[in-house]
Amino acid sequence: MPALAVLLAGCYSRSDMEAEQGAGKTTPAATEQPEPTAAATKPKGNTAPGPAKTAASATSFPQVNVFLEVSGSMQGFMPAAGANAQTTQFQQQVSEWLSGLERDGRVQQRRYFRIADRPIADTYRALSETVRRGIRQPATSTSIPAILDTVANRYLADEAISVIISDFIYSPQNPGDVPYINTDIADALAHSRRDLAVSVYAFKSDFKGTYYPAMKGKVAGCCPQPIPYYMWVLGPAELVGQFDATLMKDQRGEQAHFGLAAAEVPSSVLSRFHRKGTWFVADAGKQAGAGGHAVAVEEATAEEPAEFVVGLDLAQLPELFQKPEYLQKNLALRGNTTTAKVAKVEAATEATRRSGGPEAAYTHFATIRVTAKPRSKQDLTLALPAARPTWVQQWSTANDSKPGPYTFALNRQLDGLQRLLASRNTGTNAADVLRVSLSIQPD
Repeated sequence: MPALAVLLAGCYSRSDMEAEQGAGKTTPAATEQPEPTAAATKPKGNTAPGPAKTAASATSFPQVNVFLEVSGSMQGFMPAAGANAQTTQFQQQVSEWLSGLERDGRVQQRRYFRIADRPIADTYRALSETVRRGIRQPATSTSIPAILDTVANRYLADEAISVIISDFIYSPQNPGDVPYINTDIADALAHSRRDLAVSVYAFKSDFKGTYYPAMKGKVAGCCPQPIPYYMWVLGPAELVGQFDATLMKDQRGEQAHFGLAAAEVPSSVLSRFHRKGTWFVADAGKQAGAGGHAVAVEEATAEEPAEFVVGLDLAQLPELFQKPEYLQKNLALRGNTTTAKVAKVEAATEATRRSGGPEAAYTHFATIRVTAKPRSKQDLTLALPAARPTWVQQWSTANDSKPGPYTFALNRQLDGLQRLLASRNTGTNAADVLRVSLSIQPD
């Protein structure tokens, strides 16, 4: 049965008036889906997460699908070009991204769709023209849960990535159903592949047209403040991570990532770089410049701690996880110890890149501070969890009747997504995006 033929409990209309006007997001009728290509219908086989790959293995993407929502609520982002030829930030950013995708030699096959009551196959030129010139025939019905249901269940083959471009305003028909938005999103993705990962990219754009709040009414001549829109990247966890690090690189805006596989990043203790105290790299000997992952501490106290630096190459991770401020806040040292912790995290500089030493191979440096000599060997893990960024709550609102730089119930949508993917992960700290094994021991 086609995915949209199953009417989810959360697929609601904003109002009958909006449906007649062809403007809001309403429950789609059971309509026939376009027949997927062979790439889209290829058997999934074993979709359990496999070992993480390095950035060097991301040489190509066999299939990338792009879905652009064309409901009436999106017209303000893509107004018809006037005599003054002014464009919105949405038009500029999406047009540039589409052009980059179309020209990128790492993508083997591309498919473009407009999302009305169902995905409608399009071409790059036609979709790009819609972004630039405006939506000619806005859809009378779209539903966020139904869109996710369709894309996740019909367009995510083993090696396929799908990108949904939408304002992601979800509109329950009954106000009493708002508390169940998280459940509706989880239900929409419940039968997707087991190794599903989703990356959310958030942007703001000027908006020139009629705004349709989630619950009721409309605001003509909107809007005095920028309005959010989003790009959701869905696919197998390993491919999504590679896609984030390459084709989503340098995208201005905010990010949140869910379900990514823990990456195996190049790393090493740097025996001569910014060291303090008396210690050496135990698994490489005391020779100058040696690197490894085990540190033998000779002396360390709270007053005179031992400090060693772990070099990390994070180039394969999404940009969010490369920001020093994010790393400083979230990179943690786990293990049965209270005397070792992450003291600071810094990004590489021009000086380190040109140094000619072992540190030149790394993009980031984590300083580990040890305040007591360990009595026995202690196994540690340097880990980075995929913590939900603070911007999600800041961009969420329970009432969007007055349009602004926020989205109705965005936090609830991501609650549903996050809980679903977390329930599929097994083992301790399964939500980490990187782990590096270390150890400290007495000399």
